[in-house]
Amino acid sequence: MFQRHVRNACPWSLVSSMACTVVLALAIAPASEVHAQVAEEPLSLLEAVRMAERDAPMITARQAAVSAAESAVDPAGRLPDPELALGIRDLPVTTDDRFSLTQDDFTMRTVGLMQRFPNREKRQFRTQRAQADAERERAMLANERLVTAEAVARAWIVRAGAERRLELIESLRPRSIALAAAASAAIVSGRGTAADGIAARAAQSMLEDRISVVRRELEEAKAELARWLPEADLRPIGAAPDFSELKVNPDALLSNIAHHRELLAFDAAEHAAQTEVALAQAEKRPDWSVEFSYGQRGPSYSNLVSLEFRIGLPVFPGRRQDPTIASKRALAEQVSAERAAASRMHTAALRKTLAGWRSANERARRYEAELLPLGDDRAEATLAAYRGGRVDLQAPLTALNEAVEVRIAYTELLSARGQAWAELHFAFAEER
Repeated sequence: MFQRHVRNACPWSLVSSMACTVVLALAIAPASEVHAQVAEEPLSLLEAVRMAERDAPMITARQAAVSAAESAVDPAGRLPDPELALGIRDLPVTTDDRFSLTQDDFTMRTVGLMQRFPNREKRQFRTQRAQADAERERAMLANERLVTAEAVARAWIVRAGAERRLELIESLRPRSIALAAAASAAIVSGRGTAADGIAARAAQSMLEDRISVVRRELEEAKAELARWLPEADLRPIGAAPDFSELKVNPDALLSNIAHHRELLAFDAAEHAAQTEVALAQAEKRPDWSVEFSYGQRGPSYSNLVSLEFRIGLPVFPGRRQDPTIASKRALAEQVSAERAAASRMHTAALRKTLAGWRSANERARRYEAELLPLGDDRAEATLAAYRGGRVDLQAPLTALNEAVEVRIAYTELLSARGQAWAELHFAFAEER
């Protein structure tokens, strides 16, 4: 339709067919350029998190669970629906009056309504239990958001780390080529041997092999990120956050352990367990009901109405209500103990992660200030010394291999620091 509209805008009597083609191309070009700009826009870590939180199926499932639990709160404390009763009473089945609805004065066709009235406290506790269920679902939704955010952040960090590793190792390619050239020159000058040339070429091939391995790791990292963001491959990775800084004082995280994402649901679970205990205790207080009925008899007899009240009699609490109360109390103690165990476990995990993050910060500074520059200086110095005939080939080969290992260790360290940062950053349900 768009093309037809453009054609109509080109009167063939005034403009040639070629001119219309140019107009159509100019009209379509901006849309493709916009798409290309979107695809080339760098994807930051926090933007990736926001996109995943918006589209993650498990978050959608949790949102549906919250809606379901919230919708169940209001009906929980309502009275039961009234009951309609229809029947026939005192129908004769013997003598000549058998199965007659009009011959016997006791026979009635009845219609009635019955309404049950659970005691008020019981209805209040049922409402509180439904509210606790909704609160638990909201806590689980918050936890799911944070779990998803951490998983996406980890995938983003792994991809960023693989790209950085590939960049650093590829930066050694000119040095490997220069070393092979120096070995060839030494052979030509009679200072080197054929074995030296073979060793230099082997080192060059080993470097290319390491580059191939890192490229595979990068593709795997892209696939993991695409699990959360299917179109992530179309966009380059943006600048990483400062993984050496946290949004809060690291020491304050341990004192805030009660708000850890994995403990959020325990508040609601304990509330629900205590409500179950109260609800079991309320079973000792009787419910009651009322029933009104109208009975129609034969034409020779008057019709009747009835009004009945029924009250439950919890006369055996030792065999019914008390064991149930004890069971609910035991379940409440179970929830409390599980919360204490989970709090200890996540406190220990948090301390380990903090220790790893702090160590990674210290080691990253050491790599950046000392190990990386020293490794590069050593590789350059040994290559220059080999060219000058002051050392044999083994020295620059060793230096080149160590430069590769230092770069790999450095990027793995950065990735580990980023992973620890993600675990700490998304451990608590706070504004990000």
